[in-house]
Amino acid sequence: MKKERFERLYNLLQSVKGKNIFLYGAGRRGKAAISNLELCSLTDQVLGFIDDSGNASTYCGKAVYSVSQITDEDKRECAFIITTYAINNMSRRLMESGIPAQNVYFFAELLIDDVDSGIFAQNSEDIHRVYDLLQDDLSRYIYKSIFEIYETGNVEILSRTQGSCQYFPVKGTNDCIESFVLTKKEIFIDCGAYTGDTIEIFKDHTKDVFKKIYAFEPEKNNCRIMESKYADDDRIRIYPYGNWSSDEVLRFREGKGTTSEIAEDGNCEIEVRKLDSVIALNEEVTFIKMDIEGSEQAALIGGQRMIQEYKPKLAICIYHKLEDLWEIPLLIHKLCPEYKLYIRNYTDRLDETVCYAVYDKAGG
Repeated sequence: MKKERFERLYNLLQSVKGKNIFLYGAGRRGKAAISNLELCSLTDQVLGFIDDSGNASTYCGKAVYSVSQITDEDKRECAFIITTYAINNMSRRLMESGIPAQNVYFFAELLIDDVDSGIFAQNSEDIHRVYDLLQDDLSRYIYKSIFEIYETGNVEILSRTQGSCQYFPVKGTNDCIESFVLTKKEIFIDCGAYTGDTIEIFKDHTKDVFKKIYAFEPEKNNCRIMESKYADDDRIRIYPYGNWSSDEVLRFREGKGTTSEIAEDGNCEIEVRKLDSVIALNEEVTFIKMDIEGSEQAALIGGQRMIQEYKPKLAICIYHKLEDLWEIPLLIHKLCPEYKLYIRNYTDRLDETVCYAVYDKAGG
């Protein structure tokens, strides 16, 4: 960790120095938090993680508790650090359980992986290629700032670029991409549909005038919610599959809300499908969105036929894995060099960063 970032983090953590600590969120960001606390010599103060999914008894060498297992004394005396970006929901859950607001903390800097800057040097050629492919100044600024944050820990530099309408940078929004246009004939594929949150925004933007929606969601409960919600709309088809580069069965970490993911140590199995296996050959798809917790590259490969043939608008999350920052834009460019690439961010943290690809028919 560079000196500037260490000093920033160390100064922030002075507010919990001397207190026992619970980390709320036993996931990828929680892992980054425990690593950073170790660098600041604070891991001995960590009593454990809080996670209500019930999927594990230990994580990163620390015990995992549910909120209901926290004693009244610990609620009064300990510091509870939120280690996901779902700050509002997590803080509300803690306070509803009787934890005083003054004992609840969130440090965005704590959730940044301590990345060896050598990885950026090793991939500098690819990183510069992506930068050169980006089509506007806002994209280039966001892209450059992300790497600066990993170096310095200063997340504030992204606050001025926070977009207003994730996945839909249409005219009238502060993250507008001029060539990103929704028509009355959209055929939309939602990979990682959750319970239909993005579908509702899509329906709003299209004034509910579109051809079809294909929604992919591997969590059974989420599928049931969508099936009930859209039972009377035969334009919307729900598929209980994950998205991948092949048709097979994989392990899946279920019960993590919007962050459930394909993982070798998953607690269940799911069916995964190539988009090209599910969507009919003659279906002229116009728009694909992917927010699938690190499976985006595999899913793009699984949909390469339709991407190359129909050149749909793409909105692909690139923040789940560090290497996605350069590998996903370059993969999209390889699949379809005619695409114009843009990057937008939708929080003031290293989260919700989206790569857009738009084929401008008028321009080529």
